[in-house]
Amino acid sequence: MVSMGAGQKTKATFDEWANFNTVSFRKDAEKDFLQFKTDKNTEWGLWFQIESAPWIIASLVGMLTALSGAFIEHVVDYFGNARFGTLWGDCDGPFPKGVTKEQCETGYYDGGADGWWRKYMGYIAVTTILSFVSAMMTFKFAPMARGSGIPEIKCILGGFTMPQVLDVNTLVIKILGLGLSVGAGLSCGKEGPLVHIACCWCSVICNCTARYSKNEGKKRELLSCACAAGVAVAFGAPLGGVLFSLEEASTYFPMKTMIKAFTGGAVAAWTLEVCHTDPKTGVGYLTMFNANYPVGPALLEYIFFIIIGILGGCMGALFVHYNIRIAKGRAPGSPWRKKVHIALEVAMIAFITGITAYPLLWTRVISNSAIRAMFHNCANVPSTGVDPHTFMLDLCDPNDPSQPNLSMNICWLLIASAVIRYVQMTFTFGCGAPSGLFIPSLYAGAALGRVVGIFLWIFNASCEGGCIAPQIYPGVYSMMGAAACLGGVCRVTISLVVIMFELTNGLQLIVPFMIVCILAKYTGDVFTPGIYDYCITIRKYPFLHEPDDVLFHTKASDLIDDDLEMLTPNLGTVFDFKNFVENAKYGGYPVVQSLEDPVFLGYMFTEQVKDYLRLQCKNNVMINSSTRILIGRYVKELPAGSFDLTADPEVNLVDESIITVTMETPAAMVHRIFRMLGNKVIVVKQGAFVAGLITKKSFIRHMEQLHSAADHDQPAETKKEPEKKNRRASTLKAAC
Repeated sequence: MVSMGAGQKTKATFDEWANFNTVSFRKDAEKDFLQFKTDKNTEWGLWFQIESAPWIIASLVGMLTALSGAFIEHVVDYFGNARFGTLWGDCDGPFPKGVTKEQCETGYYDGGADGWWRKYMGYIAVTTILSFVSAMMTFKFAPMARGSGIPEIKCILGGFTMPQVLDVNTLVIKILGLGLSVGAGLSCGKEGPLVHIACCWCSVICNCTARYSKNEGKKRELLSCACAAGVAVAFGAPLGGVLFSLEEASTYFPMKTMIKAFTGGAVAAWTLEVCHTDPKTGVGYLTMFNANYPVGPALLEYIFFIIIGILGGCMGALFVHYNIRIAKGRAPGSPWRKKVHIALEVAMIAFITGITAYPLLWTRVISNSAIRAMFHNCANVPSTGVDPHTFMLDLCDPNDPSQPNLSMNICWLLIASAVIRYVQMTFTFGCGAPSGLFIPSLYAGAALGRVVGIFLWIFNASCEGGCIAPQIYPGVYSMMGAAACLGGVCRVTISLVVIMFELTNGLQLIVPFMIVCILAKYTGDVFTPGIYDYCITIRKYPFLHEPDDVLFHTKASDLIDDDLEMLTPNLGTVFDFKNFVENAKYGGYPVVQSLEDPVFLGYMFTEQVKDYLRLQCKNNVMINSSTRILIGRYVKELPAGSFDLTADPEVNLVDESIITVTMETPAAMVHRIFRMLGNKVIVVKQGAFVAGLITKKSFIRHMEQLHSAADHDQPAETKKEPEKKNRRASTLKAAC
């Protein structure tokens, strides 16, 4: 029945990936077709139910994510105001002359000389307590709710299952904890975590349906749609959400999935707009960053956009480098983690954040308000309904509010704010509380970009008619700096351009956005990977990255697991074979004619055979433990009283259409099969015989070995062969 190989390399190599099951998109698509296929003879009601289900789920996910985002926004507003003393009644008035309730609640007004220290202490206390509560809830009830969740979502969409990431408790804690983290004033945003929240909603809904609850491949198509809905809610950018799912999150993204993602993003944006409708005017809004710049930049300004893009890439690479060093230092099992509880660490970060954030106006207020002020043009500040100084946070000239404040004091304070926020987010991202990095990245880049814009304004004004352009807008450079910094951190390009366009309404700035995003990505790539890819690597998640040149030097013969366990048509008794599949170490086994003549016949997936065998043992009275079990398709004559495992034509237990390659197939082609077709395993043949297998996990490990060898300027074989010998020796010892 079974050939026990001398070396079982998969077990020895991938112990840390034991909880990450590989999804076969091809097999799940076949399963879905057999169970839910429709044609012209299908009953209309059943046809409508099957065809409409994914559209309904995508729309429902968008609606629920938008409602979750609106709830988080209310939590952030409440606790954000609490940091400034609202809970103690400080903003109930009366106020000194010229001070409004809006100024008090936003932190613009600090209480005057007499109340400054009291409010400072209250700010620090509330920030620390809220952050500690968020981290403790996460630690106790849903550890996988920490951080942004995007690295985990990328792995899930890449074709692996991850325990607890999409559970109901993770969803609840992510929503509550995120509201507390952002409301506490931690240097974090809710944008990345909203993608995780959307995917949790999608998983919860899918688990309530017969079609998607047992089909991981089809579920991932809807999870890709959920990513789009999450970004649509986070930024008010439905188009950018679809592109973000395509560019950054999803590995398998067919056209029909894109249309469903577009639908989910549109529903999410519409629901968010309804939630943000002003009861007085009846007008809704998606984002608070709308900044109107009707005239595009001059030609000479593109020189400075190029510089900003390069600097943004350097800032992003520097953040990735130090954040990863911090992540390694506080990883589970590290000396720091053994001494300091993860919730206490978050409280310490919050305490220091409160101390450093309160003295400066731009770090004291919620980051969204500061970014909005940096993006805006002083000449277009709303003249009614807002206090101009509060709206622009003193970035406009106090004597002429239509002109930007050009003082050197403002420049130094903006630089200090950017550095403080940058350092804060370096320690905050990846901590034990739900937190993202989009908003802090935008903030740091926007502040430095605003400073560049101020200097260029001063220089441009020194020439009659303008040295660079007729008019310089510091807000435009603030937008470019924000896009460059975020692009340098996350290494997204197309989707980020569209997000920035939708976020700011900057129709005339699409080309500058494209330039800074491209330059930021490629500048950052010179030094480090993107933050999400690096997080996947150090957390040791299985993930198949984009191909690169190192793949083109190897072939399938360099990748195979050639010590195999194989099945023959004679599987022994029902008792023996059932015991074998119940305790199977692998997700599937190749079927060969015989051990002496291993002609490849097909491939059997363990879970499918296990479910079918359980059903037959329960319902078929003609079989018992001693009944002989065979794969009748490959046996000339079935013995009397035996059980044919392939007798039912509706159940395809032996997959004869599994992808096979030859020993000479380039590794680049193998990569394309795994990434674009979503295969779980590839059979390598030499002629008609089975030469070995390449699993998705083993291929990922091979890529890591190639990169490690390339980083140390060593041939891959010098690192591979000793490890291979050690695995064989350890397995032989275990077998004896």
